[in-house]
Amino acid sequence: MVRLSGVERYRAVSLLKVFGLFFIFISVLASGCAAKKNAQHKESYFESLNKWTRGIKIYEGLETRLYINATYKDTAFREAYIERYAASYELEEGQIRSLKERELEQAEKINEFFFTAYTPKDELNDFNDPSSVWKLYMEDDTGARLVPLSISRLDSTDPILREFFPYFDPWSSAYLVKFPKYSETGTEPIPNPGTKAIRLVVTGIFGKGGLEWRMHE
Repeated sequence: MVRLSGVERYRAVSLLKVFGLFFIFISVLASGCAAKKNAQHKESYFESLNKWTRGIKIYEGLETRLYINATYKDTAFREAYIERYAASYELEEGQIRSLKERELEQAEKINEFFFTAYTPKDELNDFNDPSSVWKLYMEDDTGARLVPLSISRLDSTDPILREFFPYFDPWSSAYLVKFPKYSETGTEPIPNPGTKAIRLVVTGIFGKGGLEWRMHE
């Protein structure tokens, strides 16, 4: 066994301390860079969320019947969502690639909106019910109309939904509505490069309204 002199032990301990401080510095620096990057992705995501979200209040006479906020899941919005999600969960490249492929494949096949609805009477908040008091349509600026493929009610206790869609408050219900890409008589997808605007239309015996997205702003 090799015995170290007092000076050698002192130097060895000092060297270990230096390396320890160095690794602590690197860890803090990496953590700071990750936090900054995550904050940038979060800011970028909320900019995209604001761009692709609309809201309206629907009245029957002077009485409020429905508050609705909706986000159109455009390709640009999906990409911002992926970046923030990947940064938040520190996903590896392969996981990010799979998530992006899945999201972009969805964008090519369907039109999708996340929306929240508040009604003063709970029984009127029934968009997922086939016999709902409300009807939803998607239209473009030419008047072409799409009917939903599905309307799903989402878990109100999901913290991720409330983090990614802050307008989802405790008094609202959240839904996902999917529309086809083509109308029954159309040959061009909706939207397409020539589409100027799309609308999510809400109709019913208690009121009507529409949320509009300009596609080239």
